[in-house]
Amino acid sequence: MCRLLGLIASGPVDLEFSLERFRRLAREHPDGWGMGWYEGGEARVFKQGISALDPESKLPQLSRSVKSSIILCHVRRASCGRVRGENSHPFRFDNWIFAHNGTVDREQLRRKLRGRYAEGLEGETDSEVYFRWLLQCLEGEGGVEEGIGVAVEEARRSAKGALNFLLSDGEHLYAFRLGESLHRLRRGPGELSCSSPETGALLRGKLLRGERAVLVCSERLTEEGWEEVGEGSLLRIGGDLRVREVRLL
Repeated sequence: MCRLLGLIASGPVDLEFSLERFRRLAREHPDGWGMGWYEGGEARVFKQGISALDPESKLPQLSRSVKSSIILCHVRRASCGRVRGENSHPFRFDNWIFAHNGTVDREQLRRKLRGRYAEGLEGETDSEVYFRWLLQCLEGEGGVEEGIGVAVEEARRSAKGALNFLLSDGEHLYAFRLGESLHRLRRGPGELSCSSPETGALLRGKLLRGERAVLVCSERLTEEGWEEVGEGSLLRIGGDLRVREVRLL
């Protein structure tokens, strides 16, 4: 079971994960880690097929340097595909970034991919194929909510685990829950500090004056007022930080 963390803020924010606490989390999720964000409106992804515990991990440098209004983070516990960088999350396609928690039938969905969505798969994971399938459905249905509804309805017919994901186009953060927990939290201006002995994760970030943020995470990171995302529901959060929750399944 992987761990997802997404953030959308009203302005650029720098996030710093406490390395020591992140290492505790990596003990249970040692099969790669990664971060996706937007820089000048363009998607950026950095990931490694090693544990965050590894001395060669670039986590410390990255956590200090990234500044973005949308950030997606992921730590992996492999269920499909070898432990290597190409199989770590997040994944990028055009200006979309995606991270997944769960297991789907890779071959069944891969056979449904057409055109450019079937080309250039970099890794061996079910999650990368799930991502391509989602984007193909978005294009086919002509709308995000409609496309995701069609995509997850098909994927769940042969799913071997959860279908939870985080997805962004650089303007919105989307989060879908089916099969595993998912929670959201709205934060006001000031210092963002989220820590929990249960997860061993610490997220620190300084929001610029007047900025706000919404976090979405696989679990509650603090004792604050996290709200559970409904099973089968999709969150759509834009730059105004208004949260729209739609029941798809």
